Amino acid sequence: MDTLLSIRETAARTGLTVHTLRYYEDIGLIDPVPRNAGGQRRYRQADLDWIAFLLRLKATGMPIRHMQAYAALRREGSTLASVLARRRLLESHTDELERQWAELADHLDLLRSKIALYREMEAALASPSTSDKEPQHDPPPRYQQGLARLHEVDGEAGQRVIDSLADIAPDLARYIIEFGFGDVYSRPGLSLPQRELATIAALTALGNAAPQLKVHLHAALNVGLSRREITETILQMAVYAGFPAALNGMFAAKEVFAEHDARTAA
Repeated sequence: MDTLLSIRETAARTGLTVHTLRYYEDIGLIDPVPRNAGGQRRYRQADLDWIAFLLRLKATGMPIRHMQAYAALRREGSTLASVLARRRLLESHTDELERQWAELADHLDLLRSKIALYREMEAALASPSTSDKEPQHDPPPRYQQGLARLHEVDGEAGQRVIDSLADIAPDLARYIIEFGFGDVYSRPGLSLPQRELATIAALTALGNAAPQLKVHLHAALNVGLSRREITETILQMAVYAGFPAALNGMFAAKEVFAEHDARTAA
């Protein structure tokens, strides 16, 4: 048998005020609450469960009028029309929440990029700048973050590419580390395996980037992608980039897989 609660006990249990509980009942959010012989409201567990659900809807920003519409549909019972309308109402609200979440994610990305910029500026401003001081050679945080992500993704293969540029274009190596891996590869929203699949698809479609494709094929294995996932991605490019591009990509994958097997067996 349910434990019956007074309106004050229910207010304490739910965090709502006594006035709000009465108001919700008046506007139809809560069904008329049974009363005892003295005319005092007595809330059941089912009432508490419904109030908890209403509070969830409120926390997500659902307007009162939509909550009222949902409550009215609920009172109609489990008819097909009522169930269909309730589902559609919740789906519409869910779509709006996802839109807001995506917008917030974009705002967060912008804020994070600004924070990273200010950290670089702080590091530069805090460094001695007078001519009688030795120049500071410590790499900035953006470079350090990019280098760490490069090693995480590409391992030795990525470092070999960076080393090969040291005597001819060290700035290009720095751009790759800072922008490619410090900025883009460090963004939220995609996992490293997802980023490598996208990179493999793009390099395969280019059709003229076999060395870079092989580096990222090694990286794909390094971050846990299966050979099936890699070859399916390359095969997909036959539809959009043509069979020659897909064939070249597949032959590059064959070479990388063989090199990987050889190292594993050694």
